Amino acid sequence: MKEIIKLILKYHFTIIFILLEIVSFSLIIRHNEYQRAIFSQHASTLFGNISSVTTDVKDYFRLKEINEALADENIQLKKRLEGFEVLRDTVVRGIVVQDSIPVYDYTGAKVVNATFNRVKNYITIDRGRKNFIEKEMGVASPEGIVGLIQDLSDNYSIVIPLINIDTRISAKIKKNNYYGSLQWDGDNYRYSYLKDIPYHVDVVEGDTIVTSGLSKIFPEGIIVGYVEAVDRETANFLKIKVRLAVDFKRLNHVYVIENKKKNEQNLLEAINYHE
Repeated sequence: MKEIIKLILKYHFTIIFILLEIVSFSLIIRHNEYQRAIFSQHASTLFGNISSVTTDVKDYFRLKEINEALADENIQLKKRLEGFEVLRDTVVRGIVVQDSIPVYDYTGAKVVNATFNRVKNYITIDRGRKNFIEKEMGVASPEGIVGLIQDLSDNYSIVIPLINIDTRISAKIKKNNYYGSLQWDGDNYRYSYLKDIPYHVDVVEGDTIVTSGLSKIFPEGIIVGYVEAVDRETANFLKIKVRLAVDFKRLNHVYVIENKKKNEQNLLEAINYHE
């Protein structure tokens, strides 16, 4: 308190001058129409700019909350779309199936750790056994395919992404349905290679590569990437360079894909295989 009093005594002339300026300015504004209009105009502009900046700052700090809400909404939309696909299939076939359920279910997750500069990269997500996650489930993002669940604990899972030399997925050229095996070469994290496509197949730069739907992991038609170049030097098969749709340096929210009929398919295939 003593310091405040000393400060006031030290600068009392300056403080009185400022107070008198404020009073004078107030009297001018109050008793002059033109000055009052000019002041009101500039004050409105000033407060509008301050309000805009304040809103921008608040929105910036809410980006995390907004992103999580959008990710949750995306999951719900995918589940609804999966349900509509089932209904469409039953109507097209003219069959009423009382217990029809979507083949795939989706669980949202957040990336909590990741690498992208190794030959065997990995991603850690914040969902595990407690969230009914299992090994070999697929992982994707709104941009496209991410990878496969390799290992897990109660609350976390390790994903081996497309940018891991041990990852192979079945993918196809969207326009003609020719499918092959997608595998990363360990070099640039933005590119992978689609192999085993016959030499005669029509494929050009810019063509879309999607999941084939032949595995029990990913639904058909999820974006993998886009053709960057086509190597026709080999005799029988093309080597197609694919620019991956997912930028693994910016990956934040993902969703885990569960095939609800995977066990049924595995059992049937196992019986026929042993025969």
